Amino acid sequence: MCGIAGIFHYRDPSRPIDRELLLRMTRALAHRGPDDEGIYVGEGIGLGHRRLSIVDLSATGHQPMTEDGRSWLSFNGELYNHHAFRSELSSRFGPFRGTSDTEVLLRLVQHRGRSCLPELAGIFAFAYWDEERRELLLVRDPLGVKQLYYVDDGQRLLFASEIKALLVAGSGVPRDVDERAISEYLTFHTPLFERTFFKRIRQLPQGSALTIAVDKSPRVTRYWSVEDPKSEPHRERSPSAAVEELRALLERVVDEQLMSDVPVGAFFSGGIDSSAVAAFALRTGRLRHGFGVHFSDQGVIDERPYQEAAAKALGLDLELITMDGSSFADDLRQLIYYQDAPVIGPAMFPMYYVSQLAASKVTVCLGGQGADEIFAGYARYALTQPVALAGAFLKRLTGRLWNRGKSAGAEPGAAKVQGSLFKQLFDLTNLRRLAHSVPQFRDFRRLYFHHFAKVPERLWGSIFGPAASSREPLWTCFRELVDSSIHGERTTKLLAWDAQTYLPGLFHQDDRMSMAHSLESRVPIADPRVVRFAFNLPVQLKIHAGTSKWILREAVKDVLPEFVLNRRKVGFDTPVPRWITQQEDFVRDVLFGTRTRERGLFDVKGLEAIYRDQRHPYWSDVVWKCLCIEVWARTMVDEEGLRSSEVGAAQRVRDPRN
Repeated sequence: MCGIAGIFHYRDPSRPIDRELLLRMTRALAHRGPDDEGIYVGEGIGLGHRRLSIVDLSATGHQPMTEDGRSWLSFNGELYNHHAFRSELSSRFGPFRGTSDTEVLLRLVQHRGRSCLPELAGIFAFAYWDEERRELLLVRDPLGVKQLYYVDDGQRLLFASEIKALLVAGSGVPRDVDERAISEYLTFHTPLFERTFFKRIRQLPQGSALTIAVDKSPRVTRYWSVEDPKSEPHRERSPSAAVEELRALLERVVDEQLMSDVPVGAFFSGGIDSSAVAAFALRTGRLRHGFGVHFSDQGVIDERPYQEAAAKALGLDLELITMDGSSFADDLRQLIYYQDAPVIGPAMFPMYYVSQLAASKVTVCLGGQGADEIFAGYARYALTQPVALAGAFLKRLTGRLWNRGKSAGAEPGAAKVQGSLFKQLFDLTNLRRLAHSVPQFRDFRRLYFHHFAKVPERLWGSIFGPAASSREPLWTCFRELVDSSIHGERTTKLLAWDAQTYLPGLFHQDDRMSMAHSLESRVPIADPRVVRFAFNLPVQLKIHAGTSKWILREAVKDVLPEFVLNRRKVGFDTPVPRWITQQEDFVRDVLFGTRTRERGLFDVKGLEAIYRDQRHPYWSDVVWKCLCIEVWARTMVDEEGLRSSEVGAAQRVRDPRN
C-alpha cells in the first residue's frame, strides 16, 4: 500500500506549484510508503507518492508513473485482476516495462478512461492526470477500503490519502469542526458519505470518481454501488448451487489476493471469517504465518486457547501478542493521530498491536473484515426476520437442530452447520438492547435505527446539546436511503445501508492501524465480486435455519473444523473501560480540563454526571466517544500531532534493495 498527495491550481494553472508544500504533504504519509518517494510537477499540477513496494520491487514501479510524459498516475492500492487486462493491453500497445499492477492501471485509464472503473477489482485510491485534456481524475475503490480526502478553496484543490497531509498546508486548510459530523458519529459511529470532522475537508465516497479540469468546478459521480440497478438480479438456483458458486468464488479471490513479491501473512482471531480466509490461503501453499492478539488478566475472556486450537487445526503457524493496557494514555494519543479522527470503537488498539507484530515478519496481511456486513452476521439483522427469530427459539426450546446432517451441499466428513442465531440474540447485552427496542417493533426501520444507535438521544443531548445530538435529520437520512433502496427485502436494504456507511468506517480504522506500521491489509471477503454476489442472493440464504451467515458457513465447512464453524459470534472484547479507570488522571484531564471546557465541544457538567456512575448502562459508550473527540481535537485541531516528531521522523526512505 502507498500514500498519495497532490495540488491542482484549476482556476489559474499558470500559478506555480509550491514544491515544498507538496513535499511536506507527501512526507506526512511516509509511514504508508517507506520504500520510495516521488513527485511530479507540471503546469498547475503537482503529484506526490510514497511507495510501499509489494508487486514489482524494481525501479519500474516508481511513482508517479508515466509512459509518454502526458499521462501520470499516483496509485495507492492493489488491482487484483490486473492480469485479466495485461495480455490485451500489451498486444495492442506494446510490452510493459515491468510487472506491476500500476502499469496496467495507467494504460487502462489512458486508453479507456472512466469506462474501465466498474471492471476494477481491488482496493485503491488513485490520482490520474491527463496533460492533453488538462484534467485530474481522483478515484476511490468500490467498498471504500482505502480513503482519499480533498479540500477545495475555489481556486486550488489539495488531495491526500490522509487528512494530516492536508493539514500541513497550515492556514490554507481551515480546521473548523463540523458539528453534523459529530452528530453522525454519536449515532452511526462514523461520519457519513463525503463528510469528515472538518467542515472544509471532504472524503471521496466509496465507488466514486472526482473529475476536475482547468477552469471547471469538481464533479463527483458514482461508478459502482451495491444499489446499482444494472447489477445482476436474483438468479434462480438451488441453495447447494449457490453454496458451490460462493466456495469457488472465495477460492479464486483469495488466490488472487495473495499476489505479492514480498511475504504475506494473515490476521487471525480464530473466528469463522479470518479462519476461512486463512484456510483457503493455506491451501495454495503461499501462506504460512498468522498473527493475533489477546488479553491476559484484563477482566475479559482470554481468547488465546481458542486461537491456538483453531490455528493448530488449520496447520497455521500462529504468533500472538499480549496486551495489558499499561500504555493506554500514550497509545490513545498516537492512534488518534494515525486515525485522523475519533473512531468507531476500541478495536483500533488490538489492530495496531497485531499489525506491529505482523510487520516484523511480513508486508501484507489478509483478514476476514467485512463478512458480517455482507453476509448478515450480526444479530441486529435478524430483527427484521421474524421467521429466523422463531426458528432460533424453536431450536432452543426443543434442543433439536433442523436438518441435522442434511444441510444443502453437505459432504461426507464435512462439518455440520448448526444454529448460531440464538447464541447471539440472547447474549445478555443483546437481550437488554432488545428490551429497549420493543416499542419500535412495528417498523423495521425504526427498530434497526434504535437498536444500532443504542445511546438515547436525550442522554447525548445532556452533554452535546440539542443541535449536535438531534436525531431527526439523521433518522430522515437513514429512512430515505433505506426506502429508496432497489433491494426488495428489508434485511438487504439494511445491509446496503451498512455497506455504504458503517463498513467504510471499519475499513478506515483497519487501514490506518496497519499502515501505521507500513503493513498492507487486504480484505478478500469484501472483494467487489464477492459483495456483488452476496447482494444478489435472497436473504434466506444468509439468515437461515436459525443460523447467521448461513451460506458463508456452508461454503467453508469443508475447510474449517466444526468448533470454529459453529462458534457463537463474539466481538473482540477490548478492556478499555478497565484501562480508563486505571488511567484516571489522564482521563479526567482530557474530559474535564481547562482546555476541554474552553473548547466547548461538549458540556463537561453533563458528562460528569455520567462519569461518576460507572454502573450506568451507557457509561463506557459515552466516556469512550467523548474521550476520542477531545483527544482528536487536541491532536488534529490544536495541531499537537502535526507539531510532534512523528512527521519528521517518518521522512526516511528505505532502500528497496534491502
